[in-house]
Amino acid sequence: MLDRTDVRIFWQSLRAWGPREAVIDFTHYYRAKRHERADRFDERFGTETSRMVGIGSLDGLGANGADAIHYWPTRECEFTATLDALGDLDHSGFTFVDLGCGKGRVVLLAAAHPFRRAVGVDFSPALVEVARENVTRYTGPVRARAVEFEACDAAEWVVPDGDLVIYMFNPFGPQVLTRVLANLVSAVQAQPRTLYLLYYSPEYPELVLEAGFRSLVEGSGQNWGWAVYTWD
Repeated sequence: MLDRTDVRIFWQSLRAWGPREAVIDFTHYYRAKRHERADRFDERFGTETSRMVGIGSLDGLGANGADAIHYWPTRECEFTATLDALGDLDHSGFTFVDLGCGKGRVVLLAAAHPFRRAVGVDFSPALVEVARENVTRYTGPVRARAVEFEACDAAEWVVPDGDLVIYMFNPFGPQVLTRVLANLVSAVQAQPRTLYLLYYSPEYPELVLEAGFRSLVEGSGQNWGWAVYTWD
């Protein structure tokens, strides 16, 4: 049974991408919604991360709003599989960053590991505020030394120092992704370090490879695939 949010998201997709892409998009959306009901993440941890938000309902989109994607949460099991693909990682030496963090679920999941910092970046101040509230309500394990959220356009985001694990759930289109990748490459060239890029639902893998990243491993989940890259 469809509710108002379902209908709103479908019409926003239709206006943004046309009939064919809207139908494909909504099929994924509805499957993801069923997964959320089955996983009961928010019920288990006291948060509000499951309610999906159409791009047309978000604030603070700025100049790159046309390149934005709806907010959908990542499933816990699929994030775990993607992160585990890095193998025996010394989390304490890395900062974890979720670009397009939405309501902060992936940052909370990352914070279960002893990362130096777990950081979420999103261009919607409203979503960042929800993410910050979720940190205070979250009853799951937190081992990261710091958990932070920043309201910022990813294309303008300043890459932090040190080794990095960057996560993206297809948060933006090719225009913003190209700028993000260029900023990451510039940062690594200016300060050589280890950088891993975890790309869930990789819509534009060719752009990652063209930017100079090397593919490490790919996998498939119940709804979307994922790919892990590194910079040599």
